[in-house]
Parts: sequence; C-alpha cells; structure tokens
Amino acid sequence: MSDLKWLEDWYESHCDDAWEHIHVIKIESIDTPGWRVTVPILETELAGKELNEIIIDRDDHDWVRCWIKDGQFEGAGGLRNLEEMIHLFKEWAEG
Repeated sequence: MSDLKWLEDWYESHCDDAWEHIHVIKIESIDTPGWRVTVPILETELAGKELNEIIIDRDDHDWVRCWIKDGQFEGAGGLRNLEEMIHLFKEWAEG
C-alpha cells in the first residue's frame, strides 16, 4: 500500500460526521519552494504521543522537518520531499 493510500485510510477511519469538520489535513506548497503538511491528531489514538523533532538536511533543495505542535503533526520539506513527509507520519503513527 502506498503511503498516500495509507493516509487516506487513516483519515477515513477518523471521519465520524463530526471529527472531520473540525480537524482538517492540509497539504500546501510553500515559497521555499517546497511543501508543508499538517495532520490533526487531537481526538485520535495519536493524541499525546511524543515525537522527537525530525531534521533531515541533505542539501538546500532536499530537506525535511517534522514536529508536533498544538495537537498537530507538522511537516515541511523541499520540492521532492512531500511523499517522504507522509511516510514519516506513517512510521511515527505506527511506531
């Protein structure tokens, strides 16, 4: 299963006609240029789970940062790192 399919399944498993109206997954482009991913974890099995900030710096265009802030998994990365951020969320969620 692809990481994107896994994220779709994870999101669907939390949709209960209420949660999804408050908690929204966001995937946005940023001006670095690159990507930003925000996944809400409040009111899920992941709420309160610790994450040591992930910092990966391969070069100016190949980088990833992931952290937890205000009940959300946050990720930012380079132009080609979107899939990697989703994979890191999956690894953390399943770990």
